[in-house]
Amino acid sequence: MTETIKVLIVEDNLLIQAAYKKALSSVGGIEVVATASNGKEGVQFVHSANPDVIICDLNMPVMDGFEFTKIVMEENPKPILIISDLVQKEDEVNIFKVLQLGAVEVLPKPRVGGDISLLAEELGRRVKILSGVIVFKKRKPEEIITAHNPETFNINQKFKLLVIGASTGGPQAYLEILKDIPAGFPLPIVCIQHISTGFSESLVDWLKQVSKLKVEIVKEKTSLEKGKIYFPLDDHHLVIDSENLYVNQDPSFKGHRPSVDVLFKSASQSFHNQVLGVLLTGMGDDGAQGLKEIKDHGGYTIAQDESSSVVYGMPRVALEIGATKEILPLNQITRRLLELCHV
Repeated sequence: MTETIKVLIVEDNLLIQAAYKKALSSVGGIEVVATASNGKEGVQFVHSANPDVIICDLNMPVMDGFEFTKIVMEENPKPILIISDLVQKEDEVNIFKVLQLGAVEVLPKPRVGGDISLLAEELGRRVKILSGVIVFKKRKPEEIITAHNPETFNINQKFKLLVIGASTGGPQAYLEILKDIPAGFPLPIVCIQHISTGFSESLVDWLKQVSKLKVEIVKEKTSLEKGKIYFPLDDHHLVIDSENLYVNQDPSFKGHRPSVDVLFKSASQSFHNQVLGVLLTGMGDDGAQGLKEIKDHGGYTIAQDESSSVVYGMPRVALEIGATKEILPLNQITRRLLELCHV
């Protein structure tokens, strides 16, 4: 018999609380075990009710959703779905701030006058997805240690391309890695992030604020250039053919478009043993097989470790199938990349 999914709602608007409860009560296998009107109450219920999933607002009295998310992810991590009027598409600062703190997903509330019931219809599906997410404590830097030593590698190996893939927890991981890559980095960096349609430009705009390299969205055939960071257009695969990048809308691969596997495999086919591949936090297994292909062609592969991952899915599968040459905590990946590129 399937266990009931326990949900905590942290929301100061009692009418919206009631709407969420009503929506979830109509879905089999879900039970709202507690409701809180602010983050401080919510923290108490996280300990006493031990929910499987948390739905949380951002704008609340006493303790807002940002502080609540930070505390939960440091002390007693749970999958958190943020639903707020502060995460509309134009609110990229808020969106990526709360993702950086460890929330798994964000949904905008309908604007004033909008129909909350339309959002409520989506709740059951989202909660069931999030209940399968395994989240880990948001470690402080001094608590993170290296998972294992790397395989030996040829110190004279020359790389021409860096490819990175991520899903759940990826935006904050990209921020951590890209902010410390210096200007003049000698490789093009091609990235895939699973993200809701409409948010790719917000992600890129957010990363531009911290990156010393140019960050751009690929919308058409583009020549690879050293020291540039590339993301695909919304809902498009990103592929490499020789020295060029292309986007397409071929069918989704393993349910994803863009797909990390599609990028990694095309990179391996074009650059063989001159590829550096990095697989970051994320749910599922997208990218694991592509990372193995990079390794099998003689490239160098790194996966994020369990202790620093928001969701230890994609890197775990990569490790299990022998796709990784090295496992590293997030705060050590950039340093390793610079060493490998002799920067």
